[in-house]
Amino acid sequence: MSFKRLVLVLAMMLAMFSLGANNPFASPVLIKLELKDQTDYQKAKALNVLAYHRFDNLFIAEAEKSNLQALEDAGLSYQIIDEKPWTESYYVISPSERCEEVDLSRYGKILVQTGNFYFLKISDEGARSLAGKGYYIVKVFRHVIPFKYKPVTKELPKALPYYPSIDFLLSLISQDSLYAWNLRLQNFRTRYSYIDSIYRARDWLFNKFKSFGIDSVWNHHYYWDSDQYNVVATVVGTVKPDKLIVVGGHYDSVVYGSGNPYVWAPGADDNGSGTVATLEMARIIGQYPLPVTVIFVPFAQEEQGLIGSDYFAQYLQNQGADLYLMENADMIAHNLDAHTAVKIYAASSAVEFVNIMINMANTYTYLNASYAGQSSGSDHYSFYQHGYDAVFSSEGDFFNNGWHKNYDVVDSLNFGYMKEVVKMDLATLISVARSIGYIIGDPNTDSVTDITDVIFLLNYLFIEGPPPDPFYTGDVTCDGQITIEDVVFLVNYLFVNGPAPPASC
Repeated sequence: MSFKRLVLVLAMMLAMFSLGANNPFASPVLIKLELKDQTDYQKAKALNVLAYHRFDNLFIAEAEKSNLQALEDAGLSYQIIDEKPWTESYYVISPSERCEEVDLSRYGKILVQTGNFYFLKISDEGARSLAGKGYYIVKVFRHVIPFKYKPVTKELPKALPYYPSIDFLLSLISQDSLYAWNLRLQNFRTRYSYIDSIYRARDWLFNKFKSFGIDSVWNHHYYWDSDQYNVVATVVGTVKPDKLIVVGGHYDSVVYGSGNPYVWAPGADDNGSGTVATLEMARIIGQYPLPVTVIFVPFAQEEQGLIGSDYFAQYLQNQGADLYLMENADMIAHNLDAHTAVKIYAASSAVEFVNIMINMANTYTYLNASYAGQSSGSDHYSFYQHGYDAVFSSEGDFFNNGWHKNYDVVDSLNFGYMKEVVKMDLATLISVARSIGYIIGDPNTDSVTDITDVIFLLNYLFIEGPPPDPFYTGDVTCDGQITIEDVVFLVNYLFVNGPAPPASC
C-alpha cells in the first residue's frame, strides 16, 4: 500500500470514528433519560447525549455504552431500552377519541409507556395499520432535538383588554372565502400524499399565497419516502423581523376503511379547515404586517406521522431561527347544535399561550375554549419536539363519524363556527406578535421611548386621547393599569436617571 493511500485510509477511519453514531467501532444504545431540573439538562448537554424525542422531562436518547458510567456519575437517571437502535423504525403511538382498542405489542415492541403515549419499535406498515384503527402516529427520525429546559407555567395571565385594532382585523375574516377555498381543496378529490393531486394542491396553495401580495413564497422540499413539499409564505415583521411565529395546518388527506385514498379522500375538516384558516390569516396579515415575522405553512404528510412539520421544524432549528411560537389548526369546522366548545392542546410548559388563546376566545368570539392537555395528534407536536412552544386548536365536537372517512365533506361542516375559531387563532397571533414586537414604555409605538410617549399617556389620561395599543406598552409599572404613576416612571427614566422600563411584565 502506498504512503498516500495509507494516509487516505487512516483519514477515512478517523472521520468515521468522529461521527459517533455512524462509527463502526462505537456501541450506541437507545436509552430512556429522565431529567428533573435545569441542572440535569445542563449535565445531559455536557455529556453529549443525543436526544430524539421527548415526553415532558423524559427523553428518548442515544448514548455510547462507554459513556453510560458518566451518566451514572452525574446522577442522571436512565434505562437502556434498545441495544440495537435504528434497526427498524420508531413511532410514538397514542389513542384518539375514536380508536379501536388493540394490543399494541402485536404490532411492534413497546419500549416506553408514559401516560397515553407509547414509544414503539415498529415497521412503517405496522404504524400505518394502527393509524387506520384510529391511533395517532408520530414518526421519530434520527433528528437530534435540543435539551431545552422550560418550567411549567401555572399562573393565569392578567386579563387582556379589548382592542378595537384587533377587532378590526378580525372583521376582515371572510366566511365565504373559508367555504370557497375548502370546497376547492375538496375538489382535488384526494390530497393523499402519494398521488399527483397533492402536487396540484401544492401549486394551488403557492399561487393563492402569491395572490395575496406576499413576496416570499417557496416550496420546502424534503424526501423521506417520496418527494414532498411544505408550502411556505413569509410576511416580514415591521419592528423585529428576526423574531418569528409560525402558523400552519397540514394540507394532505387520507381515508381508512371506507374507500381508496388514491381515488377519493376529500379531507374537508381534516384538514382542509386548518389549511384555509392558514390562508385566510395570511391574506389579512399580508395586508397588515405585524411587528414580528409570521411564516404561514401548510404542511405535507401529516397523515403519515407528522413528517412534513418535523422536517420544517428541523430546518428552522438548523437555521438557528428565533421562533417564539407555533400556532396549529387542525379539524376546526365540525359543529352540531350550536356547540360552542373549542379545545386547545399544548405541552404544560406552553400553558401561558393556551391562556392567551382562551382570553382571546372570551374577548372576541362566542366560543367556550378550554385546555385539553398535550396531544401528539397534529403538527404542533413536531415543533414542541424541537424545543419550541406550540399550541393546537381543534373543534370541541370532534368529527368522530367522518374522521378519515370518505364523507368528510364541506356539507358536514359549520363555517360560522369555523370563522369563530379562526378569529380566536388570529387574535392570538396578533396579541402574541405585539407582545414580543413592541416595547414597554413606547405607547405611541414608534420604537423609541422619549417625551412623545409621556405626552401620549397624558393625552390618554386627561384629555380623552386614544389608549395605548397594545395596552401594556403604557403600563411601565406592570400593575395591570395605566395611571399617573406610569407617567412619573417615564419622566424619572428620561430626565432623572430613574430605572428603565422593564423588558416585559
